[in-house]
Amino acid sequence: MYTTRTDEEEDNRRLCTEHENWTRQLTQGKNRLHSLFTQAGLTEITKKHLRTKASREVSVALLPDRYKKEAERILKVLDLVELNLKLIEGEIKDSLKKHPAYVQTIMSMPGIGMITSLAIMSYMGDCKRFSSGKQAAYYAGLVPRVDISGDTVRYGRIVSRGCHSIRRVIVQAAWSLVRCQHGRKDKRVL
Repeated sequence: MYTTRTDEEEDNRRLCTEHENWTRQLTQGKNRLHSLFTQAGLTEITKKHLRTKASREVSVALLPDRYKKEAERILKVLDLVELNLKLIEGEIKDSLKKHPAYVQTIMSMPGIGMITSLAIMSYMGDCKRFSSGKQAAYYAGLVPRVDISGDTVRYGRIVSRGCHSIRRVIVQAAWSLVRCQHGRKDKRVL
């Protein structure tokens, strides 16, 4: 069943995509900065040392002069990216406040935060449009590939059909659950 997207759903989808793109740029910038430390032979500086602005600045001070200017330019880009991410996250919070009951239900699940809940809300919409859980899982692309030959049935990896954006955030939430405190208790269930 096809339903047209509302302007709000479209705006939320754009927010999700924009957040994903800025997050990717943040990771790329940190990786570029980390590669400078590796090139300079400072292998004791790990990506963990580059998480916050303050620790990045302290780490850059350790670089030899030939690397500092490039590192400082990367730091400026990272500051801009982090500022944009904060602005986008503020917009996401505002958008989530419009549907408190829906968001509270989604965020009550371990591993799901505000980004994932916005993605679920904007891509899945009102789940009443799906007649069954199977239909919703197929829409999200979270069903296994099935090969049937005679009496043999084999289940493979999840299919590559469905909504890529929603599948990505749900898989990330599942990995978050596996890594979090609750996940350690529930790991055997997964």
